[in-house]
Amino acid sequence: MGQLSLPFTEIIPGYRFVVSLGGLLLGFQKISGVSREIETETYREGGLNTRVHIFPKYCGGERILRMEKGVCKGMGHPFYMVGEQIGGALGVIVMDGFGLPLKSYLFTGLLVKKWEVGELSAQQSGLLIEHFEVSYEDFEVLI
Repeated sequence: MGQLSLPFTEIIPGYRFVVSLGGLLLGFQKISGVSREIETETYREGGLNTRVHIFPKYCGGERILRMEKGVCKGMGHPFYMVGEQIGGALGVIVMDGFGLPLKSYLFTGLLVKKWEVGELSAQQSGLLIEHFEVSYEDFEVLI
Protein backbone atom coordinates (compact mmCIF):
# COMPACT_ATOMS: atom_id res chain seq x y z
CA MET A 1 0.00 0.00 0.00
CA GLY A 2 1.42 3.37 -1.04
CA GLN A 3 1.90 6.31 1.31
CA LEU A 4 -0.25 9.38 0.97
CA SER A 5 1.89 12.39 0.11
CA LEU A 6 0.47 15.76 1.10
CA PRO A 7 1.65 18.88 -0.76
CA PHE A 8 1.42 21.11 2.35
CA THR A 9 3.60 19.50 4.98
CA GLU A 10 5.67 22.41 6.32
CA ILE A 11 4.50 23.54 9.75
CA ILE A 12 4.57 27.33 10.10
CA PRO A 13 5.65 28.85 13.43
CA GLY A 14 3.32 31.48 14.85
CA TYR A 15 5.78 33.68 16.73
CA ARG A 16 7.33 35.78 13.93
CA PHE A 17 4.91 38.13 12.24
CA VAL A 18 4.60 41.68 10.94
CA VAL A 19 1.47 43.83 10.91
CA SER A 20 1.11 46.68 8.41
CA LEU A 21 -1.56 49.29 7.78
CA GLY A 22 -1.17 51.65 4.82
CA GLY A 23 2.64 51.43 4.80
CA LEU A 24 2.89 51.82 8.59
CA LEU A 25 4.48 48.88 10.43
CA LEU A 26 2.79 48.05 13.73
CA GLY A 27 4.26 45.78 16.39
CA PHE A 28 2.02 43.39 18.30
CA GLN A 29 2.70 40.68 20.87
CA LYS A 30 -0.41 38.60 20.08
CA ILE A 31 -3.12 38.44 17.43
CA SER A 32 -6.19 36.22 17.54
CA GLY A 33 -9.59 36.06 15.86
CA VAL A 34 -8.51 35.09 12.35
CA SER A 35 -11.39 32.82 11.42
CA ARG A 36 -14.10 32.19 8.90
CA GLU A 37 -17.29 30.24 9.52
CA ILE A 38 -20.77 29.85 8.13
CA GLU A 39 -24.06 28.76 9.63
CA THR A 40 -25.92 25.88 8.06
CA GLU A 41 -29.55 24.81 7.90
CA THR A 42 -30.58 21.16 7.88
CA TYR A 43 -33.60 20.13 5.82
CA ARG A 44 -35.20 16.67 6.00
CA GLU A 45 -36.92 15.32 2.92
CA GLY A 46 -40.59 14.57 3.38
CA GLY A 47 -41.44 10.87 3.44
CA LEU A 48 -37.82 9.74 3.32
CA ASN A 49 -36.26 10.12 6.76
CA THR A 50 -32.93 8.53 5.84
CA ARG A 51 -31.57 11.58 4.06
CA VAL A 52 -30.95 15.18 5.06
CA HIS A 53 -29.82 18.16 3.02
CA ILE A 54 -27.50 20.80 4.43
CA PHE A 55 -27.70 24.34 3.05
CA PRO A 56 -25.44 27.31 3.83
CA LYS A 57 -27.03 30.29 5.56
CA TYR A 58 -25.96 33.89 5.74
CA CYS A 59 -22.80 34.34 7.81
CA GLY A 60 -24.15 36.68 10.44
CA GLY A 61 -21.42 36.49 13.06
CA GLU A 62 -19.18 39.43 13.79
CA ARG A 63 -15.49 38.94 12.98
CA ILE A 64 -13.08 40.50 15.45
CA LEU A 65 -9.29 40.65 15.52
CA ARG A 66 -7.90 40.82 19.05
CA MET A 67 -4.42 42.28 19.33
CA GLU A 68 -2.06 42.94 22.24
CA LYS A 69 1.10 45.01 22.48
CA GLY A 70 3.24 46.74 25.04
CA VAL A 71 2.42 50.39 25.73
CA CYS A 72 4.88 52.79 24.09
CA LYS A 73 5.51 56.48 24.61
CA GLY A 74 3.92 58.93 22.22
CA MET A 75 0.63 59.24 20.41
CA GLY A 76 -0.68 58.39 17.01
CA HIS A 77 -1.56 54.68 17.04
CA PRO A 78 -4.41 54.15 14.56
CA PHE A 79 -6.32 51.81 16.89
CA TYR A 80 -6.81 54.43 19.63
CA MET A 81 -9.76 55.84 17.66
CA VAL A 82 -12.58 53.67 18.99
CA GLY A 83 -15.66 53.82 16.79
CA GLU A 84 -13.71 54.99 13.74
CA GLN A 85 -13.44 53.12 10.47
CA ILE A 86 -9.88 52.57 9.33
CA GLY A 87 -9.26 53.10 5.63
CA GLY A 88 -7.12 50.66 3.70
CA ALA A 89 -6.30 47.09 4.57
CA LEU A 90 -4.51 45.51 7.51
CA GLY A 91 -1.85 43.01 6.49
CA VAL A 92 -0.49 40.25 8.72
CA ILE A 93 2.57 38.42 7.36
CA VAL A 94 3.93 35.34 9.14
CA MET A 95 7.67 34.90 8.50
CA ASP A 96 10.32 32.22 8.80
CA GLY A 97 13.57 32.58 10.76
CA PHE A 98 15.20 34.48 7.87
CA GLY A 99 12.40 37.04 7.55
CA LEU A 100 10.89 35.51 4.42
CA PRO A 101 7.06 35.43 4.20
CA LEU A 102 5.39 32.06 4.74
CA LYS A 103 1.73 33.07 5.07
CA SER A 104 -0.07 36.36 4.53
CA TYR A 105 -3.53 37.61 5.53
CA LEU A 106 -5.21 40.81 4.34
CA PHE A 107 -8.14 42.23 6.36
CA THR A 108 -10.57 44.80 4.95
CA GLY A 109 -13.54 46.78 6.24
CA LEU A 110 -11.89 47.69 9.56
CA LEU A 111 -13.66 49.34 12.49
CA VAL A 112 -11.94 49.95 15.83
CA LYS A 113 -14.26 48.37 18.39
CA LYS A 114 -12.34 48.47 21.66
CA TRP A 115 -9.13 49.77 23.22
CA GLU A 116 -8.15 48.81 26.75
CA VAL A 117 -5.06 49.28 28.88
CA GLY A 118 -4.07 46.32 31.05
CA GLU A 119 -3.96 46.33 34.81
CA LEU A 120 -1.79 48.84 36.63
CA SER A 121 -0.41 47.27 39.80
CA ALA A 122 2.01 48.70 42.36
CA GLN A 123 2.58 45.17 43.72
CA GLN A 124 4.09 43.69 40.53
CA SER A 125 6.70 44.77 38.05
CA GLY A 126 5.64 43.95 34.53
CA LEU A 127 4.88 45.47 31.17
CA LEU A 128 1.85 47.60 30.64
CA ILE A 129 -0.18 45.94 27.85
CA GLU A 130 -2.72 47.49 25.49
CA HIS A 131 -5.57 45.36 24.12
CA PHE A 132 -7.31 46.24 20.85
CA GLU A 133 -10.37 44.78 19.16
CA VAL A 134 -10.87 45.58 15.50
CA SER A 135 -13.95 44.37 13.65
CA TYR A 136 -13.33 43.32 10.05
CA GLU A 137 -15.69 42.57 7.16
CA ASP A 138 -13.55 40.07 5.28
CA PHE A 139 -10.05 38.74 4.80
CA GLU A 140 -7.99 36.98 2.15
CA VAL A 141 -5.23 34.43 2.52
CA LEU A 142 -2.60 35.57 0.03
CA ILE A 143 0.22 33.03 0.42
